[in-house]
Amino acid sequence: MKKFTLLLILILSLIILLMASCASIVDRAIDGAAQGLGRAVSEHAANVVYKKMAPKEKLPPPATPGWGQFMAIQAQIVFGYAFAPGGLWISQKQYQPGDYTKYEMKDHEDDSKIIIGRAFLKKLDNGDEWWRTSWVDKDEKWIYEGLISPDGTLKRLRAKDADGNIGEIPVTGEKIYMEPAKISKESIKGATTGKESVKTPAGTFSADKVHYMAVMGEGSMDWWITPKVPGGVVKYELIESDKKIVWTNTLIEKGNNAKSIL
Repeated sequence: MKKFTLLLILILSLIILLMASCASIVDRAIDGAAQGLGRAVSEHAANVVYKKMAPKEKLPPPATPGWGQFMAIQAQIVFGYAFAPGGLWISQKQYQPGDYTKYEMKDHEDDSKIIIGRAFLKKLDNGDEWWRTSWVDKDEKWIYEGLISPDGTLKRLRAKDADGNIGEIPVTGEKIYMEPAKISKESIKGATTGKESVKTPAGTFSADKVHYMAVMGEGSMDWWITPKVPGGVVKYELIESDKKIVWTNTLIEKGNNAKSIL
């Protein structure tokens, strides 16, 4: 178990480095998964480590350097999940200012559930954008609002920890999340198996089902997409080679009236 935990920590460290070095907050018309299941499985492993890191009893005292560093690392992880879980995203509709979505991420190995939120708050005249992400795990809620340039550089970061402390986090111009690899419209069309009715807490949608086999490793990933949802994704699942579902992300809420809360 100790060796497994160490491996997961190393994977998480790699993902954090990738998030810090890769780029762009602007949604593409069609984004996707060149690295496929390899990234998705790494993201699932990182989730296990995150659960060990995130509990608020490990949070340093507010108004200390440790608090700012802890929250900065948390922000990269939460932005990574919200914008490109596993390095994968098939965008069918760009977010507009005010648009927001929330997804329930269910880990089928331990039946745990996490709520991940993403909101496009405001676009400035110079092209910079304010975005909010949130992570809710049982009674713990972490909120981040970041000002991000068109090339993906983080300019400002505000945060609210699980104890309710709010503060400005020092930033040094790093990238905030790992950009999904781009795939072609033709590829998405070829992977579309048909339309399905998908019932979610946010409503019932007629969605295109897109099925991809693993690019790295074994397994597959299914997407249900529609332009009627900001970001275009209703649901997606990571599936192992034995047809076992590893985790499922399902849309639970959407809207167009998001505003800053920090």
